[in-house]
Amino acid sequence: MVFVSRDVAQSDFRGLMTDIFAPTDDYAGFLPPFFADRPDGEDVTIRSFMVGDPLPDQAVPAIPDALRLFFDLVVPAAERAGSDGFALLWLDRHPHEQPGWRLSLAHLGDVAGLDAALAKPLARLAKSIPLADFETASWQETRPLWRKRAEPVRLVFWGRMGSHARAVAGHGDAASFYPPVGAGLRMDHVLCGLPLLDDMLGVPLARGGLSFEDSLRIGISLGRAHLVESWIEAGGAEKEPFFRPMRLWHQAWLAAAVLDPALAALAMAGQPPMPVLEYGPSASPQSRRAALDDLSGWLSTLFFNEAHPAHRNAFIAGVQHAVWLDSDLQQYAQPQQRAEILQGLMPYCRWFLAMALYNHLGNLVENRVSDDQSAFYEALIAALPELAPLGPFATRRDMEQHIIRIDAHRAAAAFDTLVLPFCDVLMPKMKLAAARR
Repeated sequence: MVFVSRDVAQSDFRGLMTDIFAPTDDYAGFLPPFFADRPDGEDVTIRSFMVGDPLPDQAVPAIPDALRLFFDLVVPAAERAGSDGFALLWLDRHPHEQPGWRLSLAHLGDVAGLDAALAKPLARLAKSIPLADFETASWQETRPLWRKRAEPVRLVFWGRMGSHARAVAGHGDAASFYPPVGAGLRMDHVLCGLPLLDDMLGVPLARGGLSFEDSLRIGISLGRAHLVESWIEAGGAEKEPFFRPMRLWHQAWLAAAVLDPALAALAMAGQPPMPVLEYGPSASPQSRRAALDDLSGWLSTLFFNEAHPAHRNAFIAGVQHAVWLDSDLQQYAQPQQRAEILQGLMPYCRWFLAMALYNHLGNLVENRVSDDQSAFYEALIAALPELAPLGPFATRRDMEQHIIRIDAHRAAAAFDTLVLPFCDVLMPKMKLAAARR
């Protein structure tokens, strides 16, 4: 993992407003596209079923023949119906319930459209094996549930989602930019498909270059993957099945987060290839952590280096404080740890606050503040009223004196929701040497 001093960096914040990483030439190779006509997560319906009887233990059983046949039939049936979506077969690893098979069906549309598109393959499955409703929800509601208890076993896409999956995982250079393919996984392997769910349905990353929020998100993805490996090692073999869903989903989200930087690296002459992550069944927490360390060093060398201090600080804040910055993980932080976590995050909060204030108040003096910048500043002042007395002609010392009065908990709560987004409104993104369209 990457570590830096807690001392707040001293930089000329106005100097950071230059276009720090402009591309020289567009990458000559063909790049896979962004997912076209990206839906809102609330518009993706996911209907889940309990399949068959509860299982006797936590071992991974063979997939029932009826489910194998369903997966052979569901893609052509859904595509004939004009649906865009996916089917995910998973094992329920909830620690307080009996393990069992679960089948989730997703459709870019409403429940009626999903039921109409998949009526025939579902009816055929129901004749062979008992089905019971488990949950019907949106992508946004289902994603946290899966992280906690769903061990993915089989995943197929259809319609536009299938086309996008083939464009990414089947790309000729995929081994250089898509971690599962680089690790030797086949396109039809469930762990090869998982990152594509986030690429298609998650919050878009690196549109028009890397923002500070993007750099933070990449850092969080790396940091939480490290945390999960530590928890698995501490829990031992007995607890490993219950941590497995979290490990697989966080590994997938990391692969999705680094996809665009890895694509950009293809156009950066003389740079080392992205390190391969560990996906093999014999991999241990130690070997997976070693691969994460290699990835961290690669990212720090190519993108989050001393030439780009703001992006570097956002990335490192995410790596080191993922347990706080990922809302799903906060529950796992012990109360006695929280004060230490917040104190560790404070130098980064103060550094970005100072950068934002320096640039925004300078813009006020020069009368070049946009409406969205004014709205963000008002929201920031509402959350952190200690900053309200600062005027357009405040000195850097004035800013520092007001920033240091903000208590750690409120500053940390505003860091990823207000402070970094405000910096992104004020400052240019890191331009990538090659980018998807």
